[in-house]
Amino acid sequence: MLSFLQSNLSLAVGAVLILILLGARATTQDQDLKRDLNGALRLLVMCLAVRMAAWALPQTTPPGLVKAIQVAWMLTFAFGVIRASVGFGLKLARLRAPSVATPKILRNVIDFLLYTLAAVPILQTQLNLDLTGLVATSAVLSVVIGLALQETLGNLFAGLSLQLDKPFEVGDFIRIGEHTGRVAQVNWRSIRIMTFRRELVTLPNSVVAKEQLKNFSQDRDPVGVDAQVRASYDTPPNVMKAALLDVVREIPQVLVDPPPIARTLAFDESCVRYMVRFFVNDFSLADAVTAEVYTRLWYRLRRDGVESPVPQRVVRMREDKPTPELPEHTVLRLLRAVDLFQPLADADLERLGQEVHVRRFGRDEHIIQEGDDGRTFYVLASGEVSVRAGKLQAEVTRLGQGSYFGEMSLLTGEKRAATIVALEDSILIEVDRPTFARLFGEHPGLARQLSAILAQRRTQLRAVAEASGAGADPIPAEVGRILGRLRQIFGLHASHE
Repeated sequence: MLSFLQSNLSLAVGAVLILILLGARATTQDQDLKRDLNGALRLLVMCLAVRMAAWALPQTTPPGLVKAIQVAWMLTFAFGVIRASVGFGLKLARLRAPSVATPKILRNVIDFLLYTLAAVPILQTQLNLDLTGLVATSAVLSVVIGLALQETLGNLFAGLSLQLDKPFEVGDFIRIGEHTGRVAQVNWRSIRIMTFRRELVTLPNSVVAKEQLKNFSQDRDPVGVDAQVRASYDTPPNVMKAALLDVVREIPQVLVDPPPIARTLAFDESCVRYMVRFFVNDFSLADAVTAEVYTRLWYRLRRDGVESPVPQRVVRMREDKPTPELPEHTVLRLLRAVDLFQPLADADLERLGQEVHVRRFGRDEHIIQEGDDGRTFYVLASGEVSVRAGKLQAEVTRLGQGSYFGEMSLLTGEKRAATIVALEDSILIEVDRPTFARLFGEHPGLARQLSAILAQRRTQLRAVAEASGAGADPIPAEVGRILGRLRQIFGLHASHE
């Protein structure tokens, strides 16, 4: 190789290479390849100029100057060929992976290694330098240089490690520590991030390698953004989550697929914390969309009368009573509409209204489960529930305000015949077995009256009379059976009938 560089053939080869590189530069549209070819052309042209200058030197030129010029054109020729070869090699790599940009640090490391491998033999042979012995005998100098360049070398090797792992590329949105932005540059010592505030942050590679890194642009998939809000304990969770989803779905930048989700996160000291997660195509929109979510949510909650979770301390006296879920007159109106309580006087209903419990169930909660024991029955004050039965839990019907269920299990001891599921936030009035025991004890004859009502209700539901045609009326027999169950469960005697 050295003999080739010293011969006149290298001059001809250099001229041919210049013509080839000029043609390649004129035909390519790759800006990176053009940049590499320009560098190679400058080196090769410099080589030819120095070689021509060496021929023009007079005979009286000092040998040292002649040797220096010879070394100069040999190095420029070798460096020019290396630069062109690396440029074409990186072009092939980009053709195989067109979406991956060539990192600057990779180009610099390759150039440095190849330039060193080409320069060492030229300097050793032409200048008679024993570089191997110089390096081997300069132990103290090596230690000093190593300590001085410790951080620089750490950044270099950390940069190489990042390029091998490829956790991000130029143009990706990433978060490193407290810094979030788009990767603007990756080099041998550091990376540069352009933040949303148009700040150019330079982070050493050694720091990047140690920090937790989040990439929001991997595979260019939609990016999820979380926004947290707080509401007072008086706001039902399902109401709050429905408001969050309604607000998010109205924003054009929020994707329909994947759909947004809302979750209840935690119960804090003075509020309930919620999270809504929505997806955007470009992470650069995250801050703007989040701000729009908070702005629209304020107006929505204001219209809905949702109280802001202002830090507060509430002192409750022992004699204070909590605010009821339902007004007393509403409870009485709903109980009066139940046919089971029609035999009761107004005074009895008022006492009954003080003994019942008001229960709130959220959407998709099971109120009663098929096959369970039943000691309560419910009157639906608001909302809607689904009645489901069978192994497949198929929906039989839906019940709305004023409907009641669960009375048969409570009064006869039978297992629950169906599963009742809340379709939306629902408020129910719960009546338990001890309340009925008191009513039976205070009102003789109530047990037989309820047995007749229950028998007629069951008969209608089963449609026995219709199925049996002109057969005997099954209601009396059903009344006797239900009355027997009431006697057994509540310990009734003949005097109570």
